[in-house]
Amino acid sequence: MFRAFILKASEGRTAPDFSLKSLAGSGGRMDLVCRCIIGALLTPEGVDRECRLTVVLEGPPDPPLSVRFEGAGMERAPEGEVEAAEVLLAAMRGIPPKGVSASREGFGQVLRAHAREGFPLYYLHEAGEDFFSLVFGERAAFVLGDQKGIDPAGERMLDSLGARRVSLGPHPYLASHCITIVKGFLP
Repeated sequence: MFRAFILKASEGRTAPDFSLKSLAGSGGRMDLVCRCIIGALLTPEGVDRECRLTVVLEGPPDPPLSVRFEGAGMERAPEGEVEAAEVLLAAMRGIPPKGVSASREGFGQVLRAHAREGFPLYYLHEAGEDFFSLVFGERAAFVLGDQKGIDPAGERMLDSLGARRVSLGPHPYLASHCITIVKGFLP
């Protein structure tokens, strides 16, 4: 099964000016973004070739900026937060490693692109249908927010595209944990 994850990072810096020593502070919670990169792409065997992660950064100074990680095209997955941040910085500077790209696409553009590619959209939300009782096809795109969640405009966009709200449980979880749970449950 090919899994795609779309992370809406409402505070994530959109310029390569954050400190590797202060990912949580200077980068607008880039620590969270980096943990999601690791969770989506790293497996005990190396990079997950059946996974894509698109991070939509919406923080200052020049939003939006989307960074896409295509597991199938990557030589290796970052193994720590600093290494993941270095990959992000390289993409922002226009020198991304293989399988990584950056563009000025916003959240809606990224969602529509996945829908056009035939990915059913699933919005991970505490009040959704029970994730564990659903049957998924060969492709699925899971949408999640950062510590702030997804704003009402983003939710309206998801609704307009027919995204199903699915729940991993009644409590909020860290975004990186949500990715790990989804990947652990789906083949």
